[in-house]
Amino acid sequence: MTRYIIIGAGAVGAMLAAQLTEAGIDHVLVGRGEHIRRIREDGLRYVQHGEPRTVRVSTASDPDEVDLRGGDLLVLATKVQDAEAAVRTWAWRPVDIDGRPGVAAELPLLTLQNGLDADRIALRRFARVLGGTILTSAHYHSVGEVRSGASGAIGVLTVGGAPRGTDPALEGVAADLRRAGYIVQLTDDVTRWKAAKLLHSVRNGLEVLAGDEALAGGDDEERSALGQRLVAEARAVFEAAGLAVADTAAERTEDLSTFGIDPNSGVVAGRQSTWQSFARGVPSEADFLNGEIVLLGRLHGVPTPVNAALQRVLGEADARRLPPGTRTLREVTELAALPART
Repeated sequence: MTRYIIIGAGAVGAMLAAQLTEAGIDHVLVGRGEHIRRIREDGLRYVQHGEPRTVRVSTASDPDEVDLRGGDLLVLATKVQDAEAAVRTWAWRPVDIDGRPGVAAELPLLTLQNGLDADRIALRRFARVLGGTILTSAHYHSVGEVRSGASGAIGVLTVGGAPRGTDPALEGVAADLRRAGYIVQLTDDVTRWKAAKLLHSVRNGLEVLAGDEALAGGDDEERSALGQRLVAEARAVFEAAGLAVADTAAERTEDLSTFGIDPNSGVVAGRQSTWQSFARGVPSEADFLNGEIVLLGRLHGVPTPVNAALQRVLGEADARRLPPGTRTLREVTELAALPART
């Protein structure tokens, strides 16, 4: 039986650990700081449908506490900006593989990050990388607690060998995750699905910014217009880079009818992963979302003024640990209108 070593105890990682616990699937949740200490001592406070319960997940506060073995699968559940440090920490750790000394880089590793960079980072050291995209309503605001906003299935995972292809572990992983309450679709071209997810994620940072209610159309119209420009730039750089994008509606083979948002969950819409990072005062993933579009644009000669402006505004706010709502949508619009420097 596969044991899942979940690296990162944030919203996605802790929720996965809770779901695996309740499905009776072997795992270890590896985190750090007060959050994992609280989970270890008091159990994870897991809130679903607005109702809290305590889930006793298996935990470790240091990689040295985990004796890796050949049947393990590593799940990288950190934010993408923390992926390099996590992969470097785990790749060369010793593993007993059927009595033979090995290293963790021989084990399969599943990535669950937004953006495209986590797979690249992992593939530098791990030969068997399973790329994954996840759709879920997972919120981590308070130490020792995660909240789910899901009404049925806990989330939707699309998983395949990275950058493309299959892996012998995929069928077993899919079966375990379905048993744990997730909808799982397997693909042999996961990078296309990650690109499709990035078209959504480039707009995440707009949730952090305050709007201008005095404008005609108000905050929603201003935010929507910027979002459309961010996505248009992303599509342009993907085309220039020769990066295909999955049609997630036409290519979806799994039934998503059980996946929805519970209005009684207490989870507030419009507070995705980037907003949560700013709310907790920790570094955001903007450099790997909007920054990915800016990077591809610079590599392939495609202007990306709106993504660059949003990256800058969020970067400045991040550096000063400003809370959500401190910087504004108008700042992005004005920066994007400035002439490009050559």
